[in-house]
Amino acid sequence: MALVEREAALLAFDRHLEAARAGTGHVLLVSGEAGIGKTTLLKALAARRDEAALWWGACDCLETPHPLAPLHDIARGAEVGFGALLQPGGARAALFEAVLDELQRSRRPVVAVVEDVHWADDATLDLLKFLGRRIDRVPALLVLSWRDDEVSAAHPLRRLLGELPPSLVTRLALEPLSAPAVNQLARAAMRSATGLHALTRGNPLFVSEVLRHGAEGVPHGVQDLVLARFARLGAAAQDVVRLASTVPTRIEAALVEALLHPSATVIEECLNSGLLNAAAGAYAFRHELARIAVEASLSPPTARALHADVLRALERDAAQAVPLARRVHHAVRAGDARAVAALAPEAARQAQQRGAHVEAAAHYRTALAHGEPGPAVGPWLAAYARECRLTGQLEEAVAAHERLSAWHAEHPDPLREAANLSQLALALVLELRNAEADAASRRAITLLESLPPDPELARAYRVEAQLRMLNRDCAESVAWAGKAIALAERFGEREILAEAVGTLGTATLFLDYTAGCAHLDRALALALADGLHGLAANTWSNLGSGSGEVWRLREAREYLKTAIAFAQRNEIDFFRHYSVAWLALCELHLGEWDDASEHALDVVQQTTSPTTSRVMALAALGRLQAHRGDPQATRTLDEALALASASGTLQRLAPVRCARAEAAWLRGDLAATAAEARAGLAQAASHRHAWFAGELAQWLRRAGESVPVPADCAEPHALLLRGRWQEAAAAWAAIGAPFEQALALAEGDAGARLAALALFDELGAQAAADRLRKAMRAAGVAGIPRGVRASTQANPHHLTEREREVLALLCAGLRNSEIAERLCRSVRTVDHHVAAAFAKLGVNNRAEATAAAARAGIAAPK
Repeated sequence: MALVEREAALLAFDRHLEAARAGTGHVLLVSGEAGIGKTTLLKALAARRDEAALWWGACDCLETPHPLAPLHDIARGAEVGFGALLQPGGARAALFEAVLDELQRSRRPVVAVVEDVHWADDATLDLLKFLGRRIDRVPALLVLSWRDDEVSAAHPLRRLLGELPPSLVTRLALEPLSAPAVNQLARAAMRSATGLHALTRGNPLFVSEVLRHGAEGVPHGVQDLVLARFARLGAAAQDVVRLASTVPTRIEAALVEALLHPSATVIEECLNSGLLNAAAGAYAFRHELARIAVEASLSPPTARALHADVLRALERDAAQAVPLARRVHHAVRAGDARAVAALAPEAARQAQQRGAHVEAAAHYRTALAHGEPGPAVGPWLAAYARECRLTGQLEEAVAAHERLSAWHAEHPDPLREAANLSQLALALVLELRNAEADAASRRAITLLESLPPDPELARAYRVEAQLRMLNRDCAESVAWAGKAIALAERFGEREILAEAVGTLGTATLFLDYTAGCAHLDRALALALADGLHGLAANTWSNLGSGSGEVWRLREAREYLKTAIAFAQRNEIDFFRHYSVAWLALCELHLGEWDDASEHALDVVQQTTSPTTSRVMALAALGRLQAHRGDPQATRTLDEALALASASGTLQRLAPVRCARAEAAWLRGDLAATAAEARAGLAQAASHRHAWFAGELAQWLRRAGESVPVPADCAEPHALLLRGRWQEAAAAWAAIGAPFEQALALAEGDAGARLAALALFDELGAQAAADRLRKAMRAAGVAGIPRGVRASTQANPHHLTEREREVLALLCAGLRNSEIAERLCRSVRTVDHHVAAAFAKLGVNNRAEATAAAARAGIAAPK
């Protein structure tokens, strides 16, 4: 069938291939629903590559994806030098560098195609992220395809799509064929086009199937089409197609021969039917949907028998070195519990070695669900819980720990049960369930202290120190960390030692900043020396977030940027997200509001479940929205409070209470301001947190209440609480916090208030500026600058500059993905700007937004 309505994709490919020939690579993202013609387009692109080399790989729909399956395909189909590094247990970093080096050294451009990345394993996604971020340095085009109707908001692929540099990416979203295109294809096939577009909705697969077979009365779906063709085959050919349907992507010709011994005539019948194609010693369905349709038609006994046959054949042929993931798939479908128990845990261990933790968790989940019960269940549960925690599957991690506790009740092992409780505490605290985490940690310690000394006790002490630090019970944390350090040194446990020193440093930082930083530097040195990248990222993140919490903003910004770069380089997303959230908070206080908005939005868009990163990002975003007079601030801060309240800790609640008190004050609700401040002040004072206590006391005073200076109060707050506004403003200026400096100046004389107004206007602090102007007029101050520039006068909806910019491009007809590419921002960030603009304009769709923008004087760029 002719390729129609894909001209834009072909031109984009030609343009970027020409740039790749000059040494500047690019990523092409080809997406669309199942049957939309992605593979057909990819083959057409490959045919246009001229002298360029072709790498082609695919991801498989296995029970658990095989790690780096596309790279294995490429190694089999092209002359590459990294094949030896694909052996189980190989170093992933070295493999990734070898692939990149191969692309850099290629004498001709490379077109690297990876199909169906929605089925990609974690290691493959990491590889694509690694290459995609560096693609502009190599003469290559990286072409990825996926089914967008199978990629939910929480799908792992979303992280890859959101983290590729927008300037290096072109999105080719394939749309269904138009009615004229379908009619053109029908005429070329000499078929009637009547009702064809309405019934197929322009899906090229549906159209091609109907036109190929000329069915009377157009079928309603692919299954009817495929099974009708299947029914026309002879019995022997049907056996081949049934067998092939049990193997995702493709089945080796040798495997078909070993199990069925089909004649050449039978194979020819299968190929002529259009169901199967032959290539590179294997058979594959023309469309994956066709394979699924046949597999779904098998009766359960038939399906189990076929999978069992395939599994036995794969086990007999050791020379094939069949990936464990594939064998696990067939063992599960065959209902062979003993084989699952033998294969799935080993597949998980191989995935762990490659850093493919999502796949490792999936394999352990498979072992637990389908494997033969036995003594190994306990270790499987412990490993599964650990992998779930690493990959952010926190509900599953907690459930696994609880199930392991029940298992220990039947198979007593006090040491392992105590270790399980301690690790359960870490999972619970990540879910903001701090009270339950505290209880689990204390039970673990009680149990371990009743046993002979063991490294697990050192680990449990370290976990307890972590929990106390997170609640800002800093003196207690220091004591627990000291006990952990002593035991870790006694047993020579360097990893536990590094963790404990890091926790000691973070807790000490809030008591003695210089001493805390020194401990954290030591922890960082230990972590880097032993290659503990996760701990190193955590330590830099703690240096940054801790510095930000005590308003060492400039130091915090540098630590956080280092943490982000390190975490990004080593693919440690949890600490990257947390560091970006805290960077947004620091940028907010430093007056870098556009950067703060971008970073807060990035984390909010990428962390949809309740996490510590999301709480801090919401606090930053809500506070910024309040500063700018954005009505969405209330909703943002309501979610922040709901999440922070679940933890009950000062670390989460105080920043949110401060933000909510400020937002209430800015909108003139003094009762709410006082309520928010009172809700957090007692907790801050009892923990002797000088910065939180000082700020909350400040908001209580601004709400009209008489407030003594807290016993522990940061200097800028103490100065202002004593009425020394000039010194307070100077202190905030030295810190580099212009908004807080303006708040202090606003309490001074007429000249100081004018200076405050200038700062508010410069920042774009609409709510604070309006409040101050109103107070100055009431006081009879003369010569108050209007402060509303022409651009603001023409902006009655209070759109930010970025929102206006996005809206103008939307008026030009650009889709969100195209706007993201134009502005070098992520699609998620553009989505949020569009939603914010719609809310401010009071519109529900793009047509209404375009009309409202025209009324507001916002036009598409020329």
